[in-house]
Amino acid sequence: MKLHNDIDVLILKLKRYNINITKEKQRVAIKGEAFDTQQWFIYFVLPLIFGLLVIIGATVFSFPVGLYMLAFVSGFALLGFAYASFFRIAKKQKENSTTKILFNRKLIFKVNKREATYDANNISTIHNSIEVHDDSILTGSVFLIDTKGNKVTIVSLVGYKSNHLRSDLVWLEDFFKKYLQLQA
Repeated sequence: MKLHNDIDVLILKLKRYNINITKEKQRVAIKGEAFDTQQWFIYFVLPLIFGLLVIIGATVFSFPVGLYMLAFVSGFALLGFAYASFFRIAKKQKENSTTKILFNRKLIFKVNKREATYDANNISTIHNSIEVHDDSILTGSVFLIDTKGNKVTIVSLVGYKSNHLRSDLVWLEDFFKKYLQLQA
């Protein structure tokens, strides 16, 4: 009963981060990330448009020198934010694009028509990591290290001013360790 409850919590936690996850009988499939229009719009499209508008406006209209420089710096800062956001979102979507199936205490990665199966016999450990990109954007991942030393990302998450991301990463790490029976 406890594992069933943990799987329900797993589903809720991953849906919070827009990760597609389904449960069919004893099989749980993490099918990648749903396209988040709001995330792309707020963190990429709007800064890109506003950055370009500020730079074009500063070029077209004659501002005093101090205001002109401020406009250019602000415009390029917005473009830099859009650029960084694009790569951060694309990286997260790429890391989550592989279908992962939890079944019978195993984690099966499906890439195209190839499968890689991980269980207690070929996993050394599972860890989580978190990166702070600025004061409001956090990127975290839960990954396994196999017995050959290869690092394989299980799930990658982005939290914007999220107090939940750190605790969710720890919970996910513990869940996968328990599910794959890596803990005594």
